[in-house]
Amino acid sequence: MRSNYSQIQREELCNLIDCDWNPGYDIIIYIRYRSKLREKIDTKDLVIVDGHNFIFNFFKADKLSSENLMYLRGKLIADLTWYKNQKNCDIIVVFDARNSDNPSRGIQIVDDIKVIYSRKNETADDVIEELAGKETGYRRIFVVTSDYMQQKVIFRKNIYRKSSREFSLEIKDLKNKIREKIDRS
Repeated sequence: MRSNYSQIQREELCNLIDCDWNPGYDIIIYIRYRSKLREKIDTKDLVIVDGHNFIFNFFKADKLSSENLMYLRGKLIADLTWYKNQKNCDIIVVFDARNSDNPSRGIQIVDDIKVIYSRKNETADDVIEELAGKETGYRRIFVVTSDYMQQKVIFRKNIYRKSSREFSLEIKDLKNKIREKIDRS
């Protein structure tokens, strides 16, 4: 019988969970140590950010020119990159592009942040709901939005909501703690 450990080699699996590898007992090793393995693998969080919702709530921007919006998108991605490096989590930021003529989603990797633009006639909320439902392998998934309907829809096992305000305060608090550490040293 061939065992599959999510494409982790058997030797790596045993190193990961501190056990001896015996080719005759693959399934026993897996059964005995699967909870320990799960703890080791599922230790990262995923943060999915409703980009425009965050920008309009955090930066208090009601109407923006496209240049200002591009600048604030860049600033948001820079802040999220910093946050990702501090928290060791994965981040996806979703921007609403439903009024565009693009029939497919735009996906980019910017500074190790996955950036998704919704397709024509699709909202960022639609993309976020889909991502939150299908992303696996994470300890917890946080959805950052202040959209009331999103808040009601996304609550499921291991999926948590943070308002844009909560998340911005978390970023500010983390920056302040790091500044204090630097000042003390």
